[in-house]
Amino acid sequence: MEINQLINELEDVLDEASSVPFTRKVSVDPDEIFEILNEMKDSLPEEIKQARWINEEKQRILQEAENDANKKLQEADEQIANAKEQANNNYKRMISEHEITRQAKIQANEIIKSANAQANDVMKKAYNYIDTIFSSSENNFKELVDTLEQNRRKILNNEN
Repeated sequence: MEINQLINELEDVLDEASSVPFTRKVSVDPDEIFEILNEMKDSLPEEIKQARWINEEKQRILQEAENDANKKLQEADEQIANAKEQANNNYKRMISEHEITRQAKIQANEIIKSANAQANDVMKKAYNYIDTIFSSSENNFKELVDTLEQNRRKILNNEN
């Protein structure tokens, strides 16, 4: 049974308990309370397993994002290297004539600028992708922490 259901069941037992006249005290069946508490103890390991699974999933997603980003960065580096090589080859081929050489320099610079712009674009996209995954994971963990904190407060409030 889920921990929240057990807490609700414990609250129901306390709500239905008969009160002692002229006091805030109530009379409850201790066996029933102990049974619910034992079920809560038994369900806590499952909650912990779920939290561990979530943490492992976070690590897996982060690793995938990092691998994907590294792959995109490597592709960008390869594109830059190819563009530079292409520009260098064009430059050497056209060096024999002055006008061709001047045009080759212009074209090589344009190719390098284009390659750098493409590399920057790929890197920005990779970082945005990683940021999106981190943000999503952060939100999921905040929700989990909030839920765990609420459950903890409910348990602590019910013990008092």
